[in-house]
Amino acid sequence: MKGIVVLLITLMTLKSQFIKTSTLNLCDANIYLRPDIYYVQGSASTIIEPTQAVVTLELEVKNQKAQNALQEAAQIAENAVNAIKENCKGELKIQTADFTIQPHQEYSQSQPAYVTFSGFIVNNRITVETKNINDVGKIIDVAVKHKVNKVNGIQFDVSKEEKKRLKDVLVEQAIEDAKHTGSIVLKGLNMKIESVKSVQIIQNYGYGVGSEMNQQVSVGFVISALDQ
Repeated sequence: MKGIVVLLITLMTLKSQFIKTSTLNLCDANIYLRPDIYYVQGSASTIIEPTQAVVTLELEVKNQKAQNALQEAAQIAENAVNAIKENCKGELKIQTADFTIQPHQEYSQSQPAYVTFSGFIVNNRITVETKNINDVGKIIDVAVKHKVNKVNGIQFDVSKEEKKRLKDVLVEQAIEDAKHTGSIVLKGLNMKIESVKSVQIIQNYGYGVGSEMNQQVSVGFVISALDQ
């Protein structure tokens, strides 16, 4: 009577694994091996520098009449935007990020029941995106000179085109890193890489001003014994 024994061997090494399955016929002792898949993580990083900046400006206007407050705020914004365009020759993208008007009252600190102002307050928040990061200081100086009374923040960034280019480069380098690591580990196991079976991009890459942009991948390799 013939018997069949199925032997399953699982081997895991250094964040990676491959599964070898063999079928043994006890009569003729022939062994049939399926392709082994060996998973390795690879990573790559690079230092990035900002290529653009976004300056968030805000102007605040108070007036007893809503119409007057709106007109004054609109005039300040127009003057500031025109001045920024005249003084900054780089590529600019200027838009209103937020605009509000609401009733407003102010009270005397020494006399709590005494109203010192009753009217309306207008807040207009404007973002100025520039491709020339050297213009950031000039944008702020010009805006403040034209009665913009708040600078809410400055955000340095990398253009979408540059992010995509860097990510593509890092993915290629991360795959090569995985292949290099896999080759070293497999050599010690008397095995080798035959081809790439799969690539999974791990979406945890990040970037910051003057910092690293990094990318990780998980690569599945078809492997075999060195003597095959």
